[in-house]
Amino acid sequence: MPMIEMAQSADTTTIRDLSVDTFTETFAALNTQEDMDKYIADNLSPELLQQEIDNPNSTFLVATVDGVPAGYMKVNTGAAQTEDMPDDHMEVQRLYILKAFKRNGLGSGLMRTAFGMARAQGKTKMWLGVWEHNDPAIAFYKRFGFTQIGSHDFVLGDDRQTDLLMEANVEPKE
Repeated sequence: MPMIEMAQSADTTTIRDLSVDTFTETFAALNTQEDMDKYIADNLSPELLQQEIDNPNSTFLVATVDGVPAGYMKVNTGAAQTEDMPDDHMEVQRLYILKAFKRNGLGSGLMRTAFGMARAQGKTKMWLGVWEHNDPAIAFYKRFGFTQIGSHDFVLGDDRQTDLLMEANVEPKE
């Protein structure tokens, strides 16, 4: 049975394992090993992830299936957002599902949870960055009403890539 729960400070190892495994599954075949290793070392270290988990403006959610961690999402508000955005915006910075658990509704469940969190916090927009060549993710986000509003650089190791910036309206609480 799938479950989505908010990660706690003690969940750093689970978040780290999911982060490395899902990022590697998603991007290793399209990037050099050196760039992957550098990105993981610089951006997914246990110390950095612990700081992110403990940041009051960031929330990690973990999706499990029968108690097995299957994916996760990180959302940011306020100063934790990776771009300068207004206070009425929430960022979906990371949303990854392990390949073995894809196509089971976990990503949709995490996204619906993010929209619910945004509504509860009075946010009017959600936004994210997605690699311009990640067609499945772009199609997924479009199903949730995201449209492209710009782009920014994303550095993976020593490789400068382009992320599309996408935004969606958050429907107000009824």
